[in-house]
Amino acid sequence: DGRGGVAVETGVVGYVPVDYATAYYNRTTPDWELKYPTHNAASDGWSGWWPDPIAPTNVCELAANETGAVWINFKTDGGTAPGVYRGRIVWREAGRIVRTDDYAVMVWNFALPAVAEIPAVYDLRMGARWADDVKGLSADERRRLFLKFYSEKRICPDSVNASVRFARDAEGRVTADFAEYDRLATEYFEEFKFPVSYTPGTFYCFGWGMPPKAFLGEEPYEGKWPFEGADRSQLRPAYRKAYQDALRLYWNHVKAKGWDKKIVLYISDEPHFSVKAVKDQMIALCRMIHEVDPAIRVYSSTWRHCPEWNDSLDVWGVGHYGAFPVAEMKARAAAGKHIWFTTDGQMCLDTPYCAVERLLPHYSIAYDAEAYEFWGATWLTYDPWQYGWHSYIRQSDTPGKFYSVRYPDGDGYLMYPGVPGRFKGPVSSVRLEAARDGVEDFSYLKALRRLAASADGRAARAKALLADFAALVTIPNPGGRYSSRILPEPERLRRTSP
Repeated sequence: DGRGGVAVETGVVGYVPVDYATAYYNRTTPDWELKYPTHNAASDGWSGWWPDPIAPTNVCELAANETGAVWINFKTDGGTAPGVYRGRIVWREAGRIVRTDDYAVMVWNFALPAVAEIPAVYDLRMGARWADDVKGLSADERRRLFLKFYSEKRICPDSVNASVRFARDAEGRVTADFAEYDRLATEYFEEFKFPVSYTPGTFYCFGWGMPPKAFLGEEPYEGKWPFEGADRSQLRPAYRKAYQDALRLYWNHVKAKGWDKKIVLYISDEPHFSVKAVKDQMIALCRMIHEVDPAIRVYSSTWRHCPEWNDSLDVWGVGHYGAFPVAEMKARAAAGKHIWFTTDGQMCLDTPYCAVERLLPHYSIAYDAEAYEFWGATWLTYDPWQYGWHSYIRQSDTPGKFYSVRYPDGDGYLMYPGVPGRFKGPVSSVRLEAARDGVEDFSYLKALRRLAASADGRAARAKALLADFAALVTIPNPGGRYSSRILPEPERLRRTSP
């Protein structure tokens, strides 16, 4: 019942069941065999009912002796006059008023930037579980629905959702059709103003312990996959030429469009750098890319540091819990490299305080990380309203070796599909709202840094506040699945304020 220029959005928090506390549960049993967790959890959660989805409704159904939660968002913009705004929450049952609660909202005399100041990258993956929710929408309508939602929550998709059509003519020359990419990239960068995008998936080279994938029909090494015994440091000339010709076309094109400073080439996910062949192929692939243009920023979510790649990778995806030493992070930055935090498996449903979602921007500003990325905001295996855990999926991270894995509860999604006949998605969650709060915290912290460096009489207070905030985010730490350990006193974050 908001008044006076402050928009009010109400929601009802839903509770979803968790059967086993979070961990990566791996099984190597036959496909037909029923799979279930058999080892200890790797989080501070427990089995039971957990709050997460925030249904966009003002109707709450409660059974006797049950409690529930209502979520209220207050929204302003740069045109909202500063001051105290008051309103009233009215509770009705069968049309009869049973309770009223007054509230007051303070609007300050400054505005946060319209565009988020830190790229909080959450992959946008549209699987079958979203089909019913977006039924009847065209591909363009569906994409814009999610881009708008991402923008409202101040997070960034992983990439322009379009490929470039590369082909080779009869003489072997690489050609490219940029029409679809340009249309969607213009929307992505210029309309929604997202700060970063990975290159099209065409240029992604390998994951884990795998050899590089073929490119335009050219294999990376002589022989047959998985190229056992091949010298991984020496790429086939035909492969190098095909990849470089395509990348050169793409890179020159995005430079002409003015998008190149926002684009990062994601080369590999979690590469197994303990394996010499993987070390060798990363160096060779990065050299191939940088021969096209040294300005192309090559990113890999390494989590840890591999010294042999110091001159190869431009953007290091490091684990915020201490797997990558802080001293080495500073050394890479001093050498002109870039630091991002990579966060797979950290934002699980069943950890009490959602600390990592809120604090990742705090870690970023305290340790000079330029961005952070999470592998999915929309990846679903079951209906998340019914099951707070994932199905086992079959995967392979090394040639010829397969296993089944159940990812952490809630991993890969912070958005829920709509409920047919009640409301449409995407639907926010407690975790997503914490993530958005963290992105906005980043702007507050940047403003504090500017104040602390100024001649303003409040500079000393700003410095003290920055020290208080920095004390919340120490490295090493137990990691995001143990939010009650990395933020044992959650009220401390709220109390640490100007």
